[in-house]
Amino acid sequence: MRTVTPMDVSIQDMLSQVLDSSHKALPPASGPVALGDVGQRGWRALEGDLSLPVMLLKESALANNIEVMAAFCRHNGLDLAPHGKTTMAPQLVQRQIQAGAWGVTAATAPQAALFHRFGVPRVILANQLLDPAGVRWAVSSMGANPPLELYCLVDSVSAVEQLDRLVVSAAAPDALPVLLELGVEGRRAGARSREEAVAVVAAVARAQRLVLAGVEAFEGVIGTDRAATTVGEVRDFLLSIRSLMEELIGAGTFAGRPEAIVSAGGSAFPDLVAEVFGDNWAPSQPTRRVLRSGCYLTHDHGLYAAVSPFSQSAGHEAGSLIPALEIWGLVLSRPDPDLAIVGFGKRDAPYDAGLPVPIAIRRSDGALVEPDPGLIVTTLNDQHAMVHVPERASLEIGDVIGFGISHPCTAFDKWGLVPVVNDGYRVVAAVRTFF
Repeated sequence: MRTVTPMDVSIQDMLSQVLDSSHKALPPASGPVALGDVGQRGWRALEGDLSLPVMLLKESALANNIEVMAAFCRHNGLDLAPHGKTTMAPQLVQRQIQAGAWGVTAATAPQAALFHRFGVPRVILANQLLDPAGVRWAVSSMGANPPLELYCLVDSVSAVEQLDRLVVSAAAPDALPVLLELGVEGRRAGARSREEAVAVVAAVARAQRLVLAGVEAFEGVIGTDRAATTVGEVRDFLLSIRSLMEELIGAGTFAGRPEAIVSAGGSAFPDLVAEVFGDNWAPSQPTRRVLRSGCYLTHDHGLYAAVSPFSQSAGHEAGSLIPALEIWGLVLSRPDPDLAIVGFGKRDAPYDAGLPVPIAIRRSDGALVEPDPGLIVTTLNDQHAMVHVPERASLEIGDVIGFGISHPCTAFDKWGLVPVVNDGYRVVAAVRTFF
């Protein structure tokens, strides 16, 4: 019999929760249905059973992507703490943990609290924890049953001193582990120089209730392309992280700790993280190398299709990621010869890193056809997409168009419920999100 973990119990409870048509993916006349029973209704996503627009998650692509990243990490000796903010979906996080993920990454204390509530034992809070409410939660969770193994970031002496005061005032029984964050000048957070980093390390050593657990950075702030200059800058930045980490290990900074942590890696340059954070670390100090990719889970048709080393065009030995998210909407109007208005918009689809791209059309007779390459989304309103239709293209009112998206992180937050479909677009499950 399989051992039941706390995560299993919480998710089983969630699957029994009854949904209604307040979730925009469900048909208004469907009546109440338990989350775990959605896949038993026999709904066909593109045949009028679901309300449109709808965002769908392809099960075959999801399963493929989980295994590709797990295999990549196994091959390179990396641990994975995928960024949970991408989906905020405990059902999907559970699958990542079951595939071998070491932990989960969060961006805020409430996100970390959600993952712990669903049984995640280890969270990297890839942010500075300086609000009193968040610190009180962190301290209480460290002593919970089961306890949370939590790491948060510091990038300045001031941040260290403020965090330490908050942890002391919360009566923490043990020291809170922190990771030194390194940054890139002119970009996001992080110590900018070796001197600043060393000063932060010294401040942690002076703190009453903090302990340095390792070094962290996010190389994705450098760029979102595979140009030689971008790749070179990313590699140099990662080399600087490794150099500082080796210097700290050599100085005995982590002496007495069971392991030191070095962490980097979004979904754009995990191959470079594996290359630079490879083997040959000092045997005197066990070093855990943690990758924090999140968007790999669903991949996309835009930003990550262009930059990920696992895109189908890249041909990586670990395998290829497959876009798993699609948004489908009805052609509602053809007011001009070169214009179609489709029933989805900013409330439904991401637009911060590129507009959705047409990938398929379902005709009224049920046929699925490829869209004309000249069919392009030009503008999104709140609830409508303006689509340019070239003269040669055939597009009728009532056709249903499927779109690929760019940037999964700003797709899931628009949907409280995401139907999961097989390759024939039959609904086999549904995933809840918690934004």
